[in-house]
Formats: sequence, structure tokens, C-alpha cells
Amino acid sequence: MLSKIVLDSQNLSHNISYLLEQAEGREVCLMIKADAYGHGMEEIIALVDGKITTFGVSNLQEALRAREYTSHKVIIFGDCEDPLLCMMNNISMSLLSVDQLKKILKIAKKENLKPKLHLNVNTGMNRFGIQSKKDLKKIIELCVKNNIELEGIFTHFSSLTTDEEYSQMQENKFAQFADMLPQEWNTIVHVGGGNSLFENLDCDMIRVGLLAYGYGNEHVLPVMKIKSKVSDLQLVHKGEHVGYLCGFTAEEDMIVATIPLGYADGLPRKLSNILKVKIRGRFCQSTGNICMDSFMVDVSNVNVKVGDEVEILNNANDISEILGTTAYEVCTNFIKLRGERIIK
Repeated sequence: MLSKIVLDSQNLSHNISYLLEQAEGREVCLMIKADAYGHGMEEIIALVDGKITTFGVSNLQEALRAREYTSHKVIIFGDCEDPLLCMMNNISMSLLSVDQLKKILKIAKKENLKPKLHLNVNTGMNRFGIQSKKDLKKIIELCVKNNIELEGIFTHFSSLTTDEEYSQMQENKFAQFADMLPQEWNTIVHVGGGNSLFENLDCDMIRVGLLAYGYGNEHVLPVMKIKSKVSDLQLVHKGEHVGYLCGFTAEEDMIVATIPLGYADGLPRKLSNILKVKIRGRFCQSTGNICMDSFMVDVSNVNVKVGDEVEILNNANDISEILGTTAYEVCTNFIKLRGERIIK
């Protein structure tokens, strides 16, 4: 295949070692949802399995896929539509409400199984989870009555890097909820969101996402690189257009290289006439509107040949800054890339 995602295993190893060191003995849950933020779930698990023993996903489909690649703990942090399938595959579930717990317990009793549950406490993210201590008391009562323990309790910080007062409120509220749990349960207390790892938070486990993949801290290194190859060269005469909708008009004769990767692969069309890629060590300007399956670049001043390697992305921040978005969105866009993943 001409286009590919290249995963830098040394950078990933460096990031994981750094994050484990910063965790200071607390467990690290690596988020591998959205195909490991576009990096490839299978490949990332293979590279970190053993160093990391807890993985986080968003839904049942992702959890079952992760279970194919690891025997370690897998936690679903969104809603789970089939609790039985989770219990049968040793997958931990987020608990979002009293009603959900009642449904899970009914299934567990019928099948003679015990669910592994992580209670989501909504302390201010206002996305999922219980909000009242009354609900927590009811959940504890139901768990005791059915002879099960909560495997975990967690919350998610919404604004650690932007609102210290709000974050402190969330932390205080979460501590009150966690303190209500029976001590004999040994429930795992965990947090996530923003720079949770670097805050002095009282917890047993930290959930880490984009940090592991090289963004959000000066000490971590980007893991993903996007590469392709020149598939064709075209002579464009002065006054002719390049690409759809006359997106570029040649002011003089020029040579254009076609790269077989487009917006269907995750390259935003908004980068048309803006993106710069590297060929033979030289930066080349995107020319014309990015197509579904390809884009073109001006190589008039570079001795380019068909088959030459093209470096499209080395750092997602370079693109996110242009688009006014985040590295999260840039990386996950490339889930769609129609190519292979290579580990180096």
C-alpha cells in the first residue's frame, strides 16, 4: 500500500515510561478508544502490554476487540448495551445509574455471574454518572444485598488546565463520594481528564489518553507519522487549473505531484493550498483542493520521482494549529486511513 501510518515504538516506550514514573506508584489506565486515538488498537496493545495492565475503551464493540489482544483488565467508560456479554468476556463496565444497576443485577442473578462495575460520579463534567449521595447509598445497598463490590469508582475532570476553582470543586465532591464506600471493598479510585496525572490527586489509578501518544506535555514525543508515496507527476501549464473547482491556477509552468491520500483517509479538506509535506527533504506546498482519494503538491523546485516517499504528518499539532482544533481530532481522523500500520 502506498499510504501508511508509521508508529514510532521508541517514542511510545519513552512516553509510557515517563508517565509511569510520574504516576508515582499509582496504576495507569491507558485509553485505547477510537482505535487508540487513530494509532491502531492492536498495535498499541502489543507495544505496551505488560507495562500497562488496564485499558480503557468507549463501548462494547471496542472492548470485545481489545479482549482479542489482551488478557488484562478492559474497562468500558461509556454505556454498555449488553452487560451479559461483558460479564462473559471478563470486561468491566461503567455504572451510570441506579436503574442500570438493577438491570445488570437481574441479568447477573439469572446467569449466575458477577459483574465488574466502575461507578461513574458526575462531579461537573455533566456527561455521564450519578450526581446525588442518595443514589450512591442506594447503589451500595443493592451491591451489599447482592453480594457484589464495586471494582472501581471514578470521575472525569472537565477543566483542569483552564479553571482551577471548578476543578477543586470537582475534586472535593468526588472525595466525598469515594469516602462513602465500604472500606472492605478495596474499590479502585481513579480519575481522568486533562493533566490529571500531574495533579496531586488522592487516587489509586490515573487514566491517560493523548499524553501516551505524544501530546499535552513537553516531555512526551509524537508516536504517529503519516507517510505516502508520489503516485504520478503532471506538467501544468501557466493558466491551467489544478484539482476540483479550479482550486488553484498556475501562474507559470509547474510540475505537480499526486499523493494517493485524501479526505476519505482523514486528511482535512480545509488544508487545501495550505498543507506542506516533505519530499526528498524539501517542503512542498499543497496545490488545489484536496480530493477524496488524493491531493497534489507543487514540486517544481524539487527533483521528484514517482515512488518517492512523502512525509505528510510528523506532529499533529502542526495541523491542529492551522485548523484551530486539537491533536485529538487530527489523530482520530486517521482512523479512516486506507493503508497499513507499520511499527518502527
